[in-house]
Amino acid sequence: MLDLDYRILKYLFRSSKHLKVGQIAKFLKLPHSTVGSCIKRLEKDNFVIYDRYRSVILTKKGVNLAKELIRHARLLELLLINELDLKAEDAHIESEKFHLLFSCNTINKICERYNHPKQCPCGDSILNSSKCFCEEKLTK
Repeated sequence: MLDLDYRILKYLFRSSKHLKVGQIAKFLKLPHSTVGSCIKRLEKDNFVIYDRYRSVILTKKGVNLAKELIRHARLLELLLINELDLKAEDAHIESEKFHLLFSCNTINKICERYNHPKQCPCGDSILNSSKCFCEEKLTK
């Protein structure tokens, strides 16, 4: 899966409304064709439902993966703040840059180290923190 696929899944989840490919492309500042190709990949893997000229809808599998991606980023924020004393805003920016590089095992260890937190320091919820879901479990 490409970084763009993950960005689109997170954006669809966070938007809380159904969006068309053009709206997603405009927000991400990418060509419509690039986003359209990505949406087709996501549909093939059952992360979204998409009919041409209609809105893109996350499937349950897509929602779970989006939640897990956001969980990864928020747990890394927590680690960066607690261990490196970064400001919340800086930790957020940094975690968004590299949270995809960490394995689910590492993320789960961060979650365990901080006793399965329900909230990151900036106040956002850490989704599914008590379950420690992982993409590997979602794609099987």
